[in-house]
Amino acid sequence: MKCKKCGRKAVANLKAYGIALCEKCYPEFYRNLVKRSIKRFRILRPEERVLIAISGGKDSSALAAVLKELDYDAELLYIDLGIGNYSEESERVVRELSSSLDLSLNVVRLRDYGFTVDDVARKMRRKTCSACGTAKRYIMNRFARENSFDVVATGHTAEDIASFYIKNVAGGTRVWAEKLMPRNEPFDEKIVTRAKPLFEVSEKENMLYVLVNDIPHTLMECPHAPNPEWKEIVYDIERRKPGFVKNFVRGLVRPAEEFEETKYCKICGEVSSGDVCAFCRLRERLS
Repeated sequence: MKCKKCGRKAVANLKAYGIALCEKCYPEFYRNLVKRSIKRFRILRPEERVLIAISGGKDSSALAAVLKELDYDAELLYIDLGIGNYSEESERVVRELSSSLDLSLNVVRLRDYGFTVDDVARKMRRKTCSACGTAKRYIMNRFARENSFDVVATGHTAEDIASFYIKNVAGGTRVWAEKLMPRNEPFDEKIVTRAKPLFEVSEKENMLYVLVNDIPHTLMECPHAPNPEWKEIVYDIERRKPGFVKNFVRGLVRPAEEFEETKYCKICGEVSSGDVCAFCRLRERLS
């Protein structure tokens, strides 16, 4: 299999795009993919000061690297959740990442708030992941506000968003879908804007980016991570229908430019998505 751009041996066969790329051409493709998403959905603004929430995993490491490449004013935030060897290894990788990207690193330790995620696991058991998420959101928002950051960027991927949506719709809590938007503006002065620059990007694409660019990351899994059954459903559909995940998340939100003005059919005057409405196009074809 050869690279579609230069003819070298390809390292990635991206079925969702119908393209194969080599290790030299892939990074540019990835950067353009993220840059296009940011612009299309207005996820970040050039003048904003960005706090990148980093865990040491492939997704947040890819996010940090690509935002650095795209020249955003950014710093890293690592939250030490107190999860034994996992947190120790994650912090080691994050410090290496900070050094390699020349990005300032901020570290906040959950134990300074009086507990750790391991404490939660021992005392609350089934509520570990929920409590962990609560702690991370609290610390990210508070740290960003107190240190004058305009937005917190997280490494949520297309699979994260699709699986979370399907899970909540199946559970009868579709109202949570609003949290899955690529950018969430604050509803209060104490809330900092949240952004998901990898909104349309897959886990595979992130992994390829960190591998071909030799970006520090860890493959170590959190020992408290739940069974990824909903993600497995998403993975299975994607295997059967390449491109499903991207189309799914794009369907959750329309690009910002689509909201700029209402269009009207130039033939009949009714509201239309284009210059001529679908009904008038149908009439024209049949006449």
